[in-house]
Amino acid sequence: MTSWKCIVPLLGAALPLIITPAKAAVVETFDWSLTGPSASSGGIPDPASGTLVATEGTDGAWTVISVSGTVTEKAGTFAITGPISFFLSDNIIYPAGTTTLSTGGFAFQASNGEQFDIFSFYGQGSTPSGNAYGEFTSADGFGVGTFTLTAAVPEASTWVMMILGFAGLGVMAYRRGSQLSFAG
Repeated sequence: MTSWKCIVPLLGAALPLIITPAKAAVVETFDWSLTGPSASSGGIPDPASGTLVATEGTDGAWTVISVSGTVTEKAGTFAITGPISFFLSDNIIYPAGTTTLSTGGFAFQASNGEQFDIFSFYGQGSTPSGNAYGEFTSADGFGVGTFTLTAAVPEASTWVMMILGFAGLGVMAYRRGSQLSFAG
């Protein structure tokens, strides 16, 4: 009987570890832009910027699942319609890495049908310098430029919900403190 008294609490403590649900994927939104010298100087033929959504993977690599924004060409500015597989793209970014894009980069299509791949010349772990990023397009060719990637600022409604949540926690802590002082 004594052995059961030891085993049952151990099983009770271990059970939550055994049946813990799988960790939910982390999804993050980032703002990005690609700029550079003029195409006549070897720069990018079509500057672009927008927002992308990625899921966290392993080793600091994130997979781009959605991309939006605009790309500017000689014929005008066109909306980005979404991610695609084009050129060498693997749709991998490294938000916390020394290089923010993989050497395969991420690809997208514009509303005029042109396809783009934005990629890094430097592998992860290398320190990029100068115009460290490239753009390959289905119509305008190739050029180099600079790429920026930043975590998107939460929308105003997100800030309001966070503030209300913290206020609620403060009220609960205040009320709990008041109840304890009267009970003592």
